[in-house]
Amino acid sequence: MILCPPPAPREAAPKRKLATMDKLSKQPTTMEKLPEELLSDILIRLPAKRLAQFRCVSKPMNALLSQPSFIKSHLHRSIHNNDEMFMVFYSELCLDGEIPIIAHPSHSPVIENPNFINLPASLTIPPGYTHSSILGSLNGLICFALWPTDTVSDRDPIICIWNPSLNALRILPPYTILASLGFEGIDLHIRFGYDPETDDYKVVKFSRLFQRPVTAFESLSYFKEWLQVEVYSMRKGSWKLINDRFPSHVGWISDFADLSIIGSDGHDGHIHWLCGLNGKITNHAIVAFDLATETFGEIPLPDSIPQYKMDQTKLLGHLSGNLCVMSYMEDGDIEVWVMNEYGMAESWVKHHVFSQFSGNIVPLGFILNKEFLLHDDKNRLALYDQIAAKVNSLEVLATSRFGFDRVKIVSYVDSLVWIAPAN
Repeated sequence: MILCPPPAPREAAPKRKLATMDKLSKQPTTMEKLPEELLSDILIRLPAKRLAQFRCVSKPMNALLSQPSFIKSHLHRSIHNNDEMFMVFYSELCLDGEIPIIAHPSHSPVIENPNFINLPASLTIPPGYTHSSILGSLNGLICFALWPTDTVSDRDPIICIWNPSLNALRILPPYTILASLGFEGIDLHIRFGYDPETDDYKVVKFSRLFQRPVTAFESLSYFKEWLQVEVYSMRKGSWKLINDRFPSHVGWISDFADLSIIGSDGHDGHIHWLCGLNGKITNHAIVAFDLATETFGEIPLPDSIPQYKMDQTKLLGHLSGNLCVMSYMEDGDIEVWVMNEYGMAESWVKHHVFSQFSGNIVPLGFILNKEFLLHDDKNRLALYDQIAAKVNSLEVLATSRFGFDRVKIVSYVDSLVWIAPAN
């Protein structure tokens, strides 16, 4: 008689299955068996969202995709392959507390049926916060702020850094010197930049107290004092106070964040402001903040721009990676001056003079270093293609709900830059 072994207990099968799965998970996949150099060359061609999913495959894969060198190479490829996108922000929040956002490829500026993008669910907009503003856009990261209804409020703005490619969001902690200290008023400036020396993304915040002027003649002398500057490090995940303060002789600031187009200022380790000096309307200078040394400096404007016409200067910008200043002259011409060697006053060169426009044209800046954004006398936003000498209307912005003054246009690229600070 043949004796058969007793049947295995019911729980043995699941144990064997778990053991098999554990064994398989420890075995390298076919892709992981490839040489690292070849594997990197394959993965670098994939979009950031797909690569983020691959991080969960295994520890070696996660280690490869988290390497700073791989992240930089992927970013470099996105930039040079013209994978840039337009993102259109409307500063007025929706009734349900969402920020209206439209994104589309840079080569297709006109959209017939635009779609709105939702921010991550981790962002809850508190009651009373009705407006948003863009503080900067660098290497696929967009920094923005949510503002309360009343500009002189007991609540401070909520500052966020967002990677649209990964749909990852980081809400910054409160800073030390709050805007809600009970003063009569405060002039608050917040900007976003990248420090290539430390591979760190930073937010710079400074403010000054003021008394409201009784008459218009007091408008140039009603500021009290500059408060201490604070810098947030994304790598460290915290704010710190620095010793250097914004130049005291500055009377007013034309901020990049106030413009309709948010360019790449801050990408080279410096943040810039076009400033007027105390008590003077026509005398201007560029104030720069070095993100590595965390100090302020000044850059002179081109000598060839007459001081008496400086009130026509509209904004700073970036063209082909270089700092530029755009001046709207009284005769209707738009001059574009580019600083070929950073910080050297003698390197200012006049690159463009746009004179073929008719009517009242207001220059707003270059977008994606290629096309010139302008606002025409019909209250429309348009892109001017320098090569084709053609103006393309941005119909997506010509909505009845939002005027051009409430629109911010941001360029961003597909990016693997992680939002979380380094351990």
